[in-house]
Amino acid sequence: MIVSTLGIARLPQQKGKDLVYVDYLETAPWNIRGLVTDQPRYQGVGSILMRAAIELSRNEGFKGRVGLHSLPQSNGWYGNACGMADTGADANYQNLRYFEMTPEQAEAFIAKGHQP
Repeated sequence: MIVSTLGIARLPQQKGKDLVYVDYLETAPWNIRGLVTDQPRYQGVGSILMRAAIELSRNEGFKGRVGLHSLPQSNGWYGNACGMADTGADANYQNLRYFEMTPEQAEAFIAKGHQP
């Protein structure tokens, strides 16, 4: 995972506030159920990385705000598993969908039991 603490929130209720921007998040193919195997070596790697981004955001005083652009194959994971808000395709960023996590969504993600 590669992150930056220079992100700026876009969602109306958070607009202009600082957030952690996830530039790159990836798990090894052998850890993705259904891609290479039905029995990943390690489970929950993506969730652990997302939790680390949330913790960094909290430590920086950003209250858990996280933003990122998603590759098409990951849109469902960010929207459903992570509970992030999908703001739609970003014409300024290769038309990738932009997702953002509010402090409340970060709390909900943590409450589901995702560990760092």
